Amino acid sequence: MRLVNTETIQLEFLNDDNVPEYTILSHTWEQEEVLFQDMGRDTAKSKKGYAKLESCCRVARENGFEYIWDDTCCIDKTSSAELSEAINSTYRYYQEASICYVYLADISTISEISNSKWFTSGWTLQELIAPSSMIFFDKDWRELGTKISLVHVLSQRTNIPESILCDSEELETTSIAQRMSWAADRVTTRKEDGAYSLMGIFGINMPLLYGEADKAFYRLQVEIMRVSDDHSLFAWKAIGARGGLLTPTPAVFKDSGDIISWNPFTAYNSSFTITNKGMHMEASFIAQDTSGRGLCVLHWKADALSDANTIVERNGLSSLAEAASVGDSGSVWFLLAQAPSGTMHDQARSAICLAARGGHERLASQLPARRDTSTLITDSEGRTALSHAAECGQEAIVRFILSSARIHPDTRDIHGLTALWYAVYHGHNSCAKLLLQKGLVSGNVGGSGNTQTAL
Repeated sequence: MRLVNTETIQLEFLNDDNVPEYTILSHTWEQEEVLFQDMGRDTAKSKKGYAKLESCCRVARENGFEYIWDDTCCIDKTSSAELSEAINSTYRYYQEASICYVYLADISTISEISNSKWFTSGWTLQELIAPSSMIFFDKDWRELGTKISLVHVLSQRTNIPESILCDSEELETTSIAQRMSWAADRVTTRKEDGAYSLMGIFGINMPLLYGEADKAFYRLQVEIMRVSDDHSLFAWKAIGARGGLLTPTPAVFKDSGDIISWNPFTAYNSSFTITNKGMHMEASFIAQDTSGRGLCVLHWKADALSDANTIVERNGLSSLAEAASVGDSGSVWFLLAQAPSGTMHDQARSAICLAARGGHERLASQLPARRDTSTLITDSEGRTALSHAAECGQEAIVRFILSSARIHPDTRDIHGLTALWYAVYHGHNSCAKLLLQKGLVSGNVGGSGNTQTAL
């Protein structure tokens, strides 16, 4: 490991097992930085970046440090092998440093901190998280504050929780999607660096292949899958996405800052498998229809729903019933999963019927297909989802239920009325026709003491 001697401002090479305490510099590159090839030459002092290096050494020396590490001059970037090793080790360098000096070249006062371009660089994300101790300086090397004293400002600007900023060991408690979201608005000069700058945050090491462009980020995701089974890696959204579970950029995780790993169904420990044919994974599946289409249940959720683990009454309906009545399938699945088995039968019965009444085809087809709700075909009055759909003229729902054969079309409620009766009584002739064409209904659709017929 190379370090800069703060007295001589010269490079020294030290063995990894004999590295002294050192300060590390975090900054954004400007014009005429002092490079590895400049060190030890008179040309170094003529460069604009020398003043930054000199000032960093001065401050470190005043604080009792004999060495600093600066990425501009401590890495021979003409050597691809050395560059690859250094970038793979950068997170560790910042983590093991005694203190990190953050130089904000475009800031004069503490109130301007959030405006610094330092927060937009892809590389400085790991430089913010890894060090245990940090001091921020303005453009004239005046101290602005520490990582702890500025933690609220830093958290507000970066969306990184204060707990993570105060203790990088807490990083492992966050989901893959959350960590990706912190990088969503950051930029790097080269596309590949968008992936390489995130390796440390995910504990990943991989070779650098400049020229691969977007493939670098795909490789990063594959490497993450080798060490993690966190499904939130797939919790991203993009307009016009080409399909597939992986993405070419962290920008699509912009709205994933509240995504956490979560599995209400079963414990899972199956790993992802990458082959030349693609990716193999195990996950729960909810059938949508008889064609084989369905929903893959991934083990993550939005943290904002963490307080929705009880069934509450609102507008005369339970949360489950209300969600079903408006076709909110996400909330329906969440509420069903949160409740202990067997405690929501009445609410589930109502939900199935309300989904049918509202014409919500996806819910009306999926709910009866679930193992925990498949037997709940009637509500408290003995009415079926078919009956409710017929009453409301939901022709598509009636057609689907008849084709699924889960509900007998001549089922009568506690009043002795059938789906055909409700369709005829409310004037929904198309629904009545579908029921009659099924051929399993009786012409007498009246209840007790009622001889009204569909004919």
